[in-house]
Amino acid sequence: MGTMPANKNEQNLQENYNLNLTLLEEKVIRLVEMVKNLKLANQTLQEENQMLKNQLMKTESTLVSETKDLEELSQEKMMTRMLVDDLIKSIDSLVDQKE
Repeated sequence: MGTMPANKNEQNLQENYNLNLTLLEEKVIRLVEMVKNLKLANQTLQEENQMLKNQLMKTESTLVSETKDLEELSQEKMMTRMLVDDLIKSIDSLVDQKE
């Protein structure tokens, strides 16, 4: 009878060991799946990030170009205003001379 409890204890230890090993295997499998999913998500985010960087560069380039155009138009407006003012002064001067 002395060997029975030892066998029963060994059997319980073996069952616990097998159970713990199975749980560990399941956790490792889940971790591997999580890592795969995270890698896929990371790749997607990197691609999206690159796309957004490209869009930002295009937008900045367009903004710079439009700002230059606006500055040129503003300068043309000032020049036109000056020319019109000079023309009005010349006309006023001619009118004053004729009177």
